[in-house]
Amino acid sequence: MKRSRLKLFKTTSLTISLIGVILILITVGVIAYIAVSGLTNTVSTSVSSGAEYDQLNQLKSQYNNVSATYLSLSDQVTQSKDKALKTTYNNGKLKLSEANTTINSIENDINNGKSEDVIKSKITSVNEDLKFVQDTYSNITS
Repeated sequence: MKRSRLKLFKTTSLTISLIGVILILITVGVIAYIAVSGLTNTVSTSVSSGAEYDQLNQLKSQYNNVSATYLSLSDQVTQSKDKALKTTYNNGKLKLSEANTTINSIENDINNGKSEDVIKSKITSVNEDLKFVQDTYSNITS
């Protein structure tokens, strides 16, 4: 009878040890999966934000060009007596200010890892504002 208890104890000990090893392996596997998944996500985000940084730089360049040409009209409009012309100029200047604010917001969103949809909608908004300013410049100079 002592032998069967000893055999039962050995079998139980071996089973518990085997289950422990299996649980340790499963834990290591889960931790490895989480680490690889996080690393992959980080790399994907970096690649995506690289293209967004390119678009941001392009927007900044467009803004600087439009702003320089538009603000060159300042003296001409200030000396004019036409109130409608001044109002049109100020509306364009306001859109320039909004575009600059939105560009800064886009830069913050990229740095904070916001979704691409939010960033793309803001880029579209800046493009519309810059187009409005260009059209206003054309109206004033014509």
